[in-house]
Amino acid sequence: MPSAMKSDEVPKVGTVELRIPDLGKVKGLSYNNETCQYLGIQYAEIPGRFRRSVPATPWKNGEHDGTKLGYEKPSTLRLRLTAETILSTATSGLLPNPCSGQTMARDASGRRVQLPKPQHFSPETAFLRWQTTSSHANVLSRPTIIITLNYRLGVYGFLAGRDLEKYNKERGEAGVGNYGIWDQVLALRWIQKNIAGFGGDPKQVTLFGQSAGGVSVHSHLLRDEPLFSSAIIQSGLIRLCGVWSIDEYQILYENILTELGIGLNLSAEERVKRLLEVDETKLTAAMVPAFIVPVVTMALCDDKVLVPEGIQTPSEYNQFRIPEWCPRIMLGDCINECIIWNKSWDSLSPVPMVKGQDLATPTAPLLLKKMESFLGAEKSKIIADLYGVSESSSPEETFTTMERFTSHGMYSAPNYFAELSSPSVYAWHFDVPSPYENAWNGMAHHSFDNVLIWSVLKHTLPSQHQRIGEVMVEAWIKFANGEAPWERFDEGKRWMIFKESGAKMMDKEEDEGRGYEVWEKLHKLGLIEDLADLSDELCLRKSEVLTRRSRTSAEAKVEHVEAVDAEGAMKIM
Repeated sequence: MPSAMKSDEVPKVGTVELRIPDLGKVKGLSYNNETCQYLGIQYAEIPGRFRRSVPATPWKNGEHDGTKLGYEKPSTLRLRLTAETILSTATSGLLPNPCSGQTMARDASGRRVQLPKPQHFSPETAFLRWQTTSSHANVLSRPTIIITLNYRLGVYGFLAGRDLEKYNKERGEAGVGNYGIWDQVLALRWIQKNIAGFGGDPKQVTLFGQSAGGVSVHSHLLRDEPLFSSAIIQSGLIRLCGVWSIDEYQILYENILTELGIGLNLSAEERVKRLLEVDETKLTAAMVPAFIVPVVTMALCDDKVLVPEGIQTPSEYNQFRIPEWCPRIMLGDCINECIIWNKSWDSLSPVPMVKGQDLATPTAPLLLKKMESFLGAEKSKIIADLYGVSESSSPEETFTTMERFTSHGMYSAPNYFAELSSPSVYAWHFDVPSPYENAWNGMAHHSFDNVLIWSVLKHTLPSQHQRIGEVMVEAWIKFANGEAPWERFDEGKRWMIFKESGAKMMDKEEDEGRGYEVWEKLHKLGLIEDLADLSDELCLRKSEVLTRRSRTSAEAKVEHVEAVDAEGAMKIM
C-alpha cells in the first residue's frame, strides 16, 4: 500500500493535458506521476466594483494553461483544481495558493471525491492547503478532487448601504452587498455544470467551510438552491460575523467615506462615483479605522434577496434548518474560539495595549460596567453570576472568563441548540491544545483544528498531535465519501470529542465542564440571545463601529497610521 505524502515532501513535478466538454483543452501539473492540478480556471467575471459577478466567458481558442496561477486581478474570479496532492510547504513560494474551505463530489467510478471551497483568501493561512489530506484520501482508497476558489472579501465582497442599493438597482441587480457569497454561488454552479469533465459527480458535492466559511455554508443552506448534497460547518453559523440591515450598513458606508475624505453632503450618485474611483490600497486601508478592531469581519447584509424571508436572528438559535436536498451535515467548534478577538478587549483595560503586547488585560470592574450598560443591570448580573465574574476577579481570571463566555455566545451555544433542533447532524468539539510557542500556546484555538485536518504542518507537531490529526483527516474523508465519521447526534445525544490523548464519543455528563448546564439555564431564562449579542459586542464592538463619525481626512490618516503601528498587519476574515 502506498504511503501518504509527507507534509515536508517535495514531489516530482510534470505536466498533463485534459479535454473538458464545453470548455476545451486544459494543461495542468502532475505530481509524482500520481496526481494532477489545474490552476487559474476562471469561473466568473466582475463587471465593476460593488456589482454582482457574472459567468466567465469561454476559454480563448478553447484552451487554458492551468500550470500557473496567472494575474489575479479584481475583475476575474478563478478556480484551482487538484487531484490527490499539491505542492508541499517546502515549495510554497513557487505556487502560493489561497486557504480554503471545501466541497466534495464523486468520481467517474462512483467513489466520493472532495471539492474544497475557500474561506478567506490570504497567504498568511497557507497551512490550510490540501496536499497531505488529499494524499491521505488516496491511501484510504478514496480519491479526492479538490477545488479552491477566490472570491471577494472585505468591502469589495460585502459593503452595502442605501447608496449602493440604488446603484445596483439602476444596473438591474437585485439586493445589495453579499457580493462574495454571490461569487460562491457562481462557482458552485460552475461545479455543477463542469465537474463531470474532471471525473466528479455533480450529484455528490459536499460544501466545507470554517469560520467565515462556515457562515458561507450556512447562508447557502438558507438560500435553498441545491448546489451540493452534504455540508461541513466548522466554527461558525450564519450569525458569527454579524447580519446587518441595509440602514446599518449605510452608517459603516458613510464612515468609510469620511475616512476617505468623501463629503457626505454630496449626492448619493456622486458619493458612489467617488468611491468607485478610490485606489484599492486606500479603500482597503480605510477599513482599519472604520472597524476599530484589528480582526475585520464583514457582516452579511439582510437585503431580503440573499435569503428572501430574512436571515436568521440570534432569537432563532434553536431553529437550525436542514433542507431535504442536503441531509448530511457535520457541525463542530473549538473550545477557545474567541481568543482571536482578544485585542478587541483592550477597551476594557485601564492601560491601553502597547506595540508587541499579545494579550489584552481586561479588568472585572470595566467588564461589568460594559455588560450593565449593554444589557441592563438584571440581565448583566445573571450572566456574570453564572460565569463567575465579580468585582474582585483578577485581570487573568477576567480574561479567561471573557474568552470562555464569548466563545460560548458566538460558537458553542448556538451550535448546541442547532444540534438539539436538528439532531441528525454529526456533532463534535475540538479540545486539542496548540503546542506552538506563541500567545495562544496551550489553547484549542480558532482554526487550530485546520492545522490538524489539512496536515501541512504535520512535521512540526508532536507525535500525539500527529496521531489525532490522522484520526480527524480520516473522519473528514469518510464523511466526504458518504460514510458516517462517527455516530449521529440523534443516536445517543453524544459528541465526538477530539483531545490530545485521542478521540472519544461523550454525552453531556461525560463531557463535564463544557457549559451545557449554563446554556440551558440561560435558555430557560430567555437569555441566550443576550449572551450572543453581548459576545458579539465585546468582540466585534458593533455599537462603536456603527456610531456615525465626522472627522477630517487628515485626522483619519493620522489615526490609520497609528492603528497600523499598534496592531501590525490587518487580518481580513
